[in-house]
Amino acid sequence: MNPSMPRTSMHVLIVDDEADVLRGLCRVLESAGYAVTPASSLGTAYQALQQQPFDLILTDLYLGDEFGYDIAGAVRELRPCPPVIVLTGRPTFDGAQEALRSKVADIVVKPVDAQHLLATCRRVLQETELARRNQELEYANRVLTSVLPRTIEIKDPTTSGHAARVVGYTDTLAQRCGVDEEDRRSLRLAALLHDIGKIGVPDHILQKPGALTKDEMDVVKRHPAMGYEVLAELKDHENVRNWVYQHHERWDGRGYPNGLQGHEVALPGRILVLAEVYDALAEQRSYKAPWPIPKIVGLFREEAGKQFDPDLAHMVADGLDRMGNRFFAPDRGLLF
Repeated sequence: MNPSMPRTSMHVLIVDDEADVLRGLCRVLESAGYAVTPASSLGTAYQALQQQPFDLILTDLYLGDEFGYDIAGAVRELRPCPPVIVLTGRPTFDGAQEALRSKVADIVVKPVDAQHLLATCRRVLQETELARRNQELEYANRVLTSVLPRTIEIKDPTTSGHAARVVGYTDTLAQRCGVDEEDRRSLRLAALLHDIGKIGVPDHILQKPGALTKDEMDVVKRHPAMGYEVLAELKDHENVRNWVYQHHERWDGRGYPNGLQGHEVALPGRILVLAEVYDALAEQRSYKAPWPIPKIVGLFREEAGKQFDPDLAHMVADGLDRMGNRFFAPDRGLLF
């Protein structure tokens, strides 16, 4: 068998009411390594679909008084849902349009050229597999970006919405600073997951209503490193892991866990440091009331060059002075 041919486990249902055409289509697909099930009507095809799954369906557009594209609607609820290729010797505008509206994968005009048909089958199968993988990745991304941050908020209810707000703050500031779109995308993910390491901090510490003891604070300070470990499988997003790891570092080198200083933390990471603190100050916490804007402005000016990148701190202080909390209004359309 040619290496470019599909594996024989790929199963195709072929529907055509002309016996000679049906036999010819079966020979073409079988010669290319497909397992084939023939059907001479939609009724027979529906019976076959109830008995086993198929990877692909080829159907004539006109089957006596029936339309082959109807099968596309019938298989839409199947999991996995096989793609449908429509074959027609009368490619009328109305017929083709109706087939497309029924969400068929492609249309092949008769008389069928064998090589063109096989190429179309391969392409449709590859596109379907790619779409399925993308759906799986999208689902995994929803779990990563929704379930995990929510897990932390359940452990510490006083931080409800914290991660989503920090996403908006970081992206607003990153855009103002000219950070490119690729880094902004990674920064949004890092902002959403920055506290994921708190999953390893005991609830009685996270939810303590007063000041923490030194020993308790030492436990809390482990969460950036734990977050870095939790995200170990993000092998293609090392910058995301690093910014999560660094979100409690300080410009003057007195932060944790590694005492990084100045530009040792990249600009997107320094933005996350500042945005995370802004939300902690602006929101109600178990140990404090929300700070008014003038008090936050004063802290940013005082900590410029100490806790924060001085340019960023003054930019934010000036913006808050001028616009109030509108300066940091998150763009919720950019959460992911």
